[in-house]
Amino acid sequence: MAAAPLAGLAGGLAVPVAAHAAPLPTSGYRLTGRDHPLFAPRYPYEGVMRRLAPDLGPAVPLAGVAAAADRTADRVTRWPAPAGDPGRPYRFDVPPQRRLAGHSFRWDADDFTDERWRPQGITQDYDGDGTSPARTLLVSWYARGSARDQGARLTVVNWSPTGAITYRHVLLVEPFTERDDQDELRDDIGATDIHAGGIAWYGDHLYVADSGYLATGSMRVGIRVFDLRRFFRVTRGPGIGRQPDGKTFHAHRYEYVLPQVHGYNWSGTARDLTFSQLSVDRTASGPGLLVSEYATTGAPRLVRWPFRPAGGLRPRAEWAASVPRGVRTQGAVKVGSTYYLTTSNGSRRAGALRTWKSTSGATVQHRSRLNIGCEDLSYDGSGSGALWTLGEYANDVGPDDLRAPYSRYVYAVRP
Repeated sequence: MAAAPLAGLAGGLAVPVAAHAAPLPTSGYRLTGRDHPLFAPRYPYEGVMRRLAPDLGPAVPLAGVAAAADRTADRVTRWPAPAGDPGRPYRFDVPPQRRLAGHSFRWDADDFTDERWRPQGITQDYDGDGTSPARTLLVSWYARGSARDQGARLTVVNWSPTGAITYRHVLLVEPFTERDDQDELRDDIGATDIHAGGIAWYGDHLYVADSGYLATGSMRVGIRVFDLRRFFRVTRGPGIGRQPDGKTFHAHRYEYVLPQVHGYNWSGTARDLTFSQLSVDRTASGPGLLVSEYATTGAPRLVRWPFRPAGGLRPRAEWAASVPRGVRTQGAVKVGSTYYLTTSNGSRRAGALRTWKSTSGATVQHRSRLNIGCEDLSYDGSGSGALWTLGEYANDVGPDDLRAPYSRYVYAVRP
């Protein structure tokens, strides 16, 4: 991402810019739930999945996918130099400060260097139930280049501070019904065309940020919801969807898919909100979903929607505020009365962990250095106090300007 504004440099570290946040009226921040694809409003997700069930087979819960991990990550004890041909003009990553010992790993060799996918969002067990320590990490990726039509995927990571770290990729899909070339209705699955810049696990569901526009270009989509009890195993093969035999499904050679079950569209009267990242906020009277906005100009915002006791989100936000201009937020969580923000600084400079207290005059403070290309943020409040984040780059800015380092690490820092 592009560089954040600096007041100056001190010892190579960014000096934070003093700026002020402003509370915003919540009446202009609303969501409208939807139970169907945007392009097929007559066919709700639940009905499509019910009709697909005989061919897709039994649902697989999150634990079952975790048990089927087929890749092994590499534990990182010391921030390494990037791998690659010394003749290529790559840059070295910057080691983060305040890193928790034993809480760092990198993807296997293929995923660490794969330029077709970039990791973005992260969430873990404590987000899900408010008590459990991080043992399962969920990470979202978006597809690029030759893989662009594959949309987004989720990685289920078996995290251990001492043992092997294993994982499996799952393709995020959207179930739909449409008429085929014989004018007959056909139920199928397709890829999700989303950036998946932030994710939040709450209860049995995964909330995924959708920063795109509706087909009309008139307003933001908002949030997609997936049921973590309902993964499905499909046949490994090229392409996606139902195959000519009518019974087999492919998902771009992935063995598991996670179908969308619900969504929320932005329907507020305030300036369109970019749903860039999500996190679970358990600091108020009831848990809520904190949405943070990435922007290179203007005043990016933080907005909180409360969860309903029976599940799902209430339509009206209960809190909203603008944050200092140019912060370029990549992730945000609230710990006690303090907001922690990950902010990127382009492909050449270190990112930063910054703090803001809504009662302290709204001055954003530099907390510590993060690695280059830092992304989303998730807080483990079970006792470790870990702030989990990750880097996105794989020396992949462009063929003639290989500026970005290999920064594709997953790690936790102290608040």
